[in-house]
Amino acid sequence: MIEINHDNRQRRYPLKDTAPAVEEAITHVLLSSPFAQQLMAEGITVAVDWTLIGPRSMRTLNREQRGVDQTTDILSFPAREMKEGAPTWALESYEFFGDEEAQTLFLGDLVIAPSKVEEQAHLYGHSFKQELMFLVIHGMLHLLGYDHEQEGDRRLMRDMERRLMSGLEEIPSGFVAIIGRPNVGKSTLLNELSDRTLAITTAKPQTTRHAIRSVLSTEAYQIALLDTPGLHKPKNALGKTMMKATNVAIAQADVVALMIDASWKAFVGEMELSVIERAQRDEKPVILIINKVDRAEKDNILPLIKAYDDLFKLDAYVPISALKGDGIDRFLDEVTRLLPVRRRLFQLDDETDQTEKILSAELIRREILEQTHEEIPYGVHVMIERFVEDEQAIEIDALILCSKASHKHILIGHKGEKIKSIGTRARRAIEALTDARVHLSLFVKVKPNWENRPQDFRDLSIEEKES
Repeated sequence: MIEINHDNRQRRYPLKDTAPAVEEAITHVLLSSPFAQQLMAEGITVAVDWTLIGPRSMRTLNREQRGVDQTTDILSFPAREMKEGAPTWALESYEFFGDEEAQTLFLGDLVIAPSKVEEQAHLYGHSFKQELMFLVIHGMLHLLGYDHEQEGDRRLMRDMERRLMSGLEEIPSGFVAIIGRPNVGKSTLLNELSDRTLAITTAKPQTTRHAIRSVLSTEAYQIALLDTPGLHKPKNALGKTMMKATNVAIAQADVVALMIDASWKAFVGEMELSVIERAQRDEKPVILIINKVDRAEKDNILPLIKAYDDLFKLDAYVPISALKGDGIDRFLDEVTRLLPVRRRLFQLDDETDQTEKILSAELIRREILEQTHEEIPYGVHVMIERFVEDEQAIEIDALILCSKASHKHILIGHKGEKIKSIGTRARRAIEALTDARVHLSLFVKVKPNWENRPQDFRDLSIEEKES
């Protein structure tokens, strides 16, 4: 629980105009603080007091407390000795208010001069609210033991301010589901946008099992891209589950991006029709991505667009070459235009919501498909059984599941050469992903007909759960 108390000792700026922004910023910082989270998890209330004062009073206070004879914007008065967000004393040594069942820890006071805040807002081209929230974040970090006297401390505090402030800004932000048939280039587009191999990009159908989410964060927008299994007519229980994952992605998306091949004939296929109808039924904006324009006849693109436009009047039509990166900026512009404006969904440096464990499994599976060619069907799954990370390296034990004993022999190869090659290349890819040294051990197990047993691939984390 968070307790925020306020006092207004000046007349010009009423609390109704300032209190919501101040209290929102205080709450945001505390909910982002591991120390505050620990206290609240233990049932301890975290309390902060803040006060508005006039410029003359602020000048007097600044002179008395800091020896600086001028008006400043905000002053912090910590009640607890802390260092960079962590207590310097044992928690038991702090003085708590209240009884044993309702304890409160007082962090300190913030004193704000709103006239100075408004002056700086005009100077920096910010809104009053934006400047006020930034200064409250700054003051709260001081209460939590951050400082800016030394260069290293200053960099750390500035980085914390940037991160916290970004979480309060309202920008185009949301989820985009990239939908399309196998091999139209969905994963290639995702990789081009993220500049990292977070989704499998082999030239083989249905190589992406997980709806891998890559988060593109800039100062202007935040786009979470969902890459889904290729649209297809399911032939077994696994296929049905993979199509369910696509439907879940559409339901979770703010924008649906349907990708087609620029060389296709000018008509709307049954599966594309189904995606658009479902998206529009849910009132989701739809972008038609016409990919591989570098390989198609230019005269083919406009008839393709017309075929879709005659039926649906989609929100945007974007010809691209995902492989060459052509048209990507326009795609991002259209996505940004259609996304809702709201608070960021992820921190600025978040790139994916998938764990490195899941991504490692996908990279291993890619190497299997690349190196076995047509010898191994798509009924192969990689499960990470052990993923241990320390300061020196990451140790990974991975189980490769296949349907037949003959597939196991192919995977292992003559004298183990094939599995060794798969392991070597997968290890290098994982090291590039994690920027760490990796020890990778691969094991192969036969489990007959697992693709048609939902209880098996449900246990293997292939199934996507609806939210």
